[in-house]
Amino acid sequence: MFKKIFLGTATAYCLISCASSTPINLMCDEQQIEIYIDDEYVGRGLVNYTVPKGQDYVNVSCRDNGIEVYSRSLYIKDKKNQLIELTIPKDYRYSSGQSIIKSKVK
Repeated sequence: MFKKIFLGTATAYCLISCASSTPINLMCDEQQIEIYIDDEYVGRGLVNYTVPKGQDYVNVSCRDNGIEVYSRSLYIKDKKNQLIELTIPKDYRYSSGQSIIKSKVK
């Protein structure tokens, strides 16, 4: 009996601990755009990122000279090793908190 319980517990622990993290690739053609995942700077252009175990969503934002010009939540559970292209709208308008600014991305 103890042996069955031990084997069942060990198997469950192995299955939980073997759940892997998810590598994703993000790309933005606009080289001046800074890419952030969950408010952490991860790079520009092509970014390779490993999503921690158990996380199904990431918040991706893009900034131009420190001003956020793009933001969205991405479901990444089924995106392992896939390339996610970040397309910044050409006429994206956003608020700087003081005035409305037109994006310089062309």
